[in-house]
Amino acid sequence: MSKTMLVLLLAVALLAGVACTSKGEAPVEQTPTLGAGTALSGGLTVFAAASLTGAFEEMKTSIETSNPGLSITLNFASSTQLRAQLEQGARADVFASADEKQMDLAREAGLLAGEPVVFAHNRLVVILPRDNPASIETLQDLSRPGVKLDVASETAPIGAYTRQFLQRASAAPAFGADFEQRVLANVVSEEENVKQVVAKVRLGEADAGICYVSDVTPEAAPDLATIDIPDELNQNATYPIAVLKHAGDPGLARAFLDYVLSPEGQAILQAQGFIPAAP
Repeated sequence: MSKTMLVLLLAVALLAGVACTSKGEAPVEQTPTLGAGTALSGGLTVFAAASLTGAFEEMKTSIETSNPGLSITLNFASSTQLRAQLEQGARADVFASADEKQMDLAREAGLLAGEPVVFAHNRLVVILPRDNPASIETLQDLSRPGVKLDVASETAPIGAYTRQFLQRASAAPAFGADFEQRVLANVVSEEENVKQVVAKVRLGEADAGICYVSDVTPEAAPDLATIDIPDELNQNATYPIAVLKHAGDPGLARAFLDYVLSPEGQAILQAQGFIPAAP
C-alpha cells in the first residue's frame, strides 16, 4: 500500500470516529447565564456578608429586571453568623463571605458544592462623625484617653481585620508597642457586623469607628469624615463566594456566581467601593 493511500485511509477512519462519538455522546449541560434576554425563572437565596448589601442589592435589581420570573432573596449578616446559620440547617443556594476563614470553615463542615472563588477585595478606613466632636485628626488619636471607639466583634471578619491593623500599627515606631492595647481600651461598643458600626458613628454614638472603604456609601458619606489607613498598616479583605451543596437549583446558583464574576458584576462592585478580583 502506498504512503499516500495509508494517509487517506487514516484520515477517513478519524473522521468516522469523530462522527460516531459526536452522535453517541449526551449533550454537555450548560450553566445558564443571567444576562438580558435569558428569561430564567425560579427562586434563589443568597447568604452574603453585610458589607455586600449595596452591591448585591444592585445586582439583584439588574438580574430580576432581565429575568422577571426569577426571585432572589438576599440575607445579609456577619459572615460568621451566616456560616453558623448554614451549619445549623438554614437553606441557601450561594454563600458570599467577607473573609476566607469563614468560607474555609464552611468547606470543612461539608456545606460547599465546589471550590470557592475570590470575587472582590476591600480595605479598612477610620470613620468619624462629620462634626468630629473628639477632634480626631490622626490614627494615633484613636488611642487618646476619652475617645469613644466603636468596632465590630473580633468574631466578625471586619472585627478580626480591625485587630490585625492595630497589631501592625503597634509594631511601627510611630505608634508604640502598646497602641493596640490603648485603642481597645477606648472601645465603648462591639457590633455584630460592619453596618452597625457605621450606623453608630453616623448617629454620633461614637467618636470613631473602623469599617470597610465600601461602607462609606453615597448615603452615609454626608454624615462622615474619614482618615485613611496607609497600605503598610491596612488589611486586604478577601471575599470568596461558593455554591452550596444543598442548593435547590445548582445551575441557577452557579449562574449567579458567574454574574458576580462577570464584567457587569465586577463593575457594580467597583462602583460600590470594592476592589475587583484579578482576572
